[in-house]
Amino acid sequence: MNFRILVYLFALGLPFLGASQSYTNTFTASGGFFGDGYGGELTYNTNLSETTFTQIALNVTLTNFESGSTQVPYSSYTASYSYFLTLYSRNRRMQALSVGGGLLAGYEAVNGGNSEITNVVSVVGDSKFIYGGVVSADIDIILSEHFSLVLKTSQFYHLNSDFGKFTNYSGLGLRYYFNL
Repeated sequence: MNFRILVYLFALGLPFLGASQSYTNTFTASGGFFGDGYGGELTYNTNLSETTFTQIALNVTLTNFESGSTQVPYSSYTASYSYFLTLYSRNRRMQALSVGGGLLAGYEAVNGGNSEITNVVSVVGDSKFIYGGVVSADIDIILSEHFSLVLKTSQFYHLNSDFGKFTNYSGLGLRYYFNL
């Protein structure tokens, strides 16, 4: 008799055992518009709970700034660490909106490191290490058990940049879910 009760209680609790602490890690690759140019982002997310995660992101920007009538090639390479909170989700998290913020550091390269463009025009500003903050929002739309479509926008603030303190990245990417 006691054995039947134990089996019954175990069968009732089985669905809850499978649902507890099954948070996965994710990897995302995305591409899109970065300021007036193009860029890309690779991210690694560690889910802390059902509604929070941390993100390590690597960003690359390729664009041109105009100095008079001359185009100046500019690129930046940054890494950021952010904390995200899911504000809204529906259909068992098949679609989710998350917002986050964090710190970034990286390097901006102006005109390939050359301060002169021609004999007449020179660049006002140098290639250097940059740092600042980032705020982001992403929409995650589940496609299958391991993949989702990600729409992302981020606003970067480069505190010590000579070429664009505020830069926006908006892109589309694919996220892969896996367990470690």
